[in-house]
Amino acid sequence: MKLSKLKLLPAAAALAMLCAAGSAQAGAYGYAYNNIFGLQIVAATGSITALNSTTISRATATLNGVSVINGGPGLLDSPRAAIGAVTKGENNFTQQGASGNYSRGDAQIVSTQFPSFPPGSTSTQAVNVAEAHLAGPAGTADASGRNGSTTGFSVNFVVGSPTATLSFDFFSSPFMQVFLQSTVGQLSTATANLVMTITITNSTGATVFNWTPDGVVGSGIFGGTENADAANLNTGLATNFLTRGNLFTYNPTGCGTPGGTGVGTTCGGNFNAVSNALAAGNYTLTLNAVESVDLVKQAPEPGTLALLGLGLAGLGYASRRKVSA
Repeated sequence: MKLSKLKLLPAAAALAMLCAAGSAQAGAYGYAYNNIFGLQIVAATGSITALNSTTISRATATLNGVSVINGGPGLLDSPRAAIGAVTKGENNFTQQGASGNYSRGDAQIVSTQFPSFPPGSTSTQAVNVAEAHLAGPAGTADASGRNGSTTGFSVNFVVGSPTATLSFDFFSSPFMQVFLQSTVGQLSTATANLVMTITITNSTGATVFNWTPDGVVGSGIFGGTENADAANLNTGLATNFLTRGNLFTYNPTGCGTPGGTGVGTTCGGNFNAVSNALAAGNYTLTLNAVESVDLVKQAPEPGTLALLGLGLAGLGYASRRKVSA
């Protein structure tokens, strides 16, 4: 009889651990990061003169209906937006990880080439992060980090050059992860997203060039030629009830989890494109980079833990009968 009781203890202990996990451990997690660096925009042909430039750096965070929005136009470095158990400070883009309830977003334009276009000028570097985690039985969270700039420029011509073209060259190291605990409810989701676009519009507002790198050379570009496209910078990563219990990672350039302050310039894939010929006139160049995460966590379905508990108890009962026999 004593032996049969010992056989039941592992089943009871497992059930207790599962109940604890269902209410306290890692529930829903999302992380999106991108480091765009070495960005050079130069006149490949003709002459380009910058007229003005406006930057935007913004960070948002929402946790269970409470929202924070920091930054906006005219900023190179947005104040960090954070709610909950956030241990990472401003301009720390490394992962905080699956601990506590929090939502955070941060964005920083580390350096900017604008408003000048001449070759050899300072290159542009921008870093964004969005990260959130839900540890409780249910809740919602989302976060974003956005960097962008809008630059007005005119196309001037040298004698014998009837047109001008712009060349874009940069490196990027995108990284995303999402996770849902195996006991979450059926409508639970965790998503992470990347956006990176470069657009030129003319004086009438018509788009004459649009580049959304998608990892395929020659695809995702209008009004120009793409020469290098190392990874998809306009994509998402998601998990739901059907794929819960698995950690999904997007790391196309092989740079791994961002280290240090997350603003290094030693690892990243190359991207390059050249616009079609631009006629004389005034144009607006818009750069936009956004990282975001969105979490929805529902409590386990009533009876889910009970059913598993019955199964564990049944295993224990079967073991006891076997010992008794």
